[in-house]
Amino acid sequence: MGKVISFINLKGGVGKTTTTVALAEFLTYEFNKKVLVIDLDPQTNATILLINQDTWKKANENNKTIHQMFFDELNNTKAFNIEDSIIKRTSNINGGNDNLHLLPSSLNLIDLSDRLSELDKNHETNKYSIPILSKHLKRDLINRYDYVLIDCPPNLALITLNGIYVSDYYVIPVIPDILSTYGIPQMLDKIELSKRKIKRLNPSYNLCELGLIINKMIKNSGMHKRTLSDLQNRQTKPTKDPSYVPKLFESIIYQRDSSSNIADFDQAISTIKKKYHSNYSDYRNLALEFMSRTNL
Repeated sequence: MGKVISFINLKGGVGKTTTTVALAEFLTYEFNKKVLVIDLDPQTNATILLINQDTWKKANENNKTIHQMFFDELNNTKAFNIEDSIIKRTSNINGGNDNLHLLPSSLNLIDLSDRLSELDKNHETNKYSIPILSKHLKRDLINRYDYVLIDCPPNLALITLNGIYVSDYYVIPVIPDILSTYGIPQMLDKIELSKRKIKRLNPSYNLCELGLIINKMIKNSGMHKRTLSDLQNRQTKPTKDPSYVPKLFESIIYQRDSSSNIADFDQAISTIKKKYHSNYSDYRNLALEFMSRTNL
């Protein structure tokens, strides 16, 4: 049975998308898992990391992006077909991987954001607006994959709610500094509020926290060390404690100069080890722990 995991943070720049794509590539290339990445973020960064510009342009022109799914809902049209929209071979490692699929996003989704919010005015439960993705991402499609990884926008608005509605787990990537971590309790409160809304639509709904992933850790930074220690202490507190944070992944992604090459899709790379270079062991260990936590 496929596992669906949403990657969430209300703050941008914490490595959410990079982590999503890196895990997808390690799960497929290193561990032969079959993975679908769904890019729900209008910034389209996961899409850009996994396919070239020509492929993306063609998908956009042919209404084969996540934008068309929401557009159909708003305009009562039926142009979107999820089977046809999933790109079946992605990544720039060794010419791509047949086990790594992508449902791409589009910059056009930015233009729909205001109209989408009208479907869910005042963030009240709406049986038509929250389950849009679930109408297309059926269980039989999910079960063709070991993992469906959803890169969510940096908010908990309607598009993100569509992601967590179909998810079994959520992950929060963070940088171990004050600016990136001080809002975690508020984010957890908002996630719990969203879960309660969704439970009104689906009483059997159960979204579980998978943990915090520490990103961009600077080894010689005193602030990063102190923040990491603080988070490690807070993860042991009761869930109702206002300072509680989800369990940290033991695998840490360190900030290294070479990691910037990850974002260059047009650079042809022969192996995953060459692509991730000095971060290779970090991400491989994270993928192993990720599989362990999801029992795969």
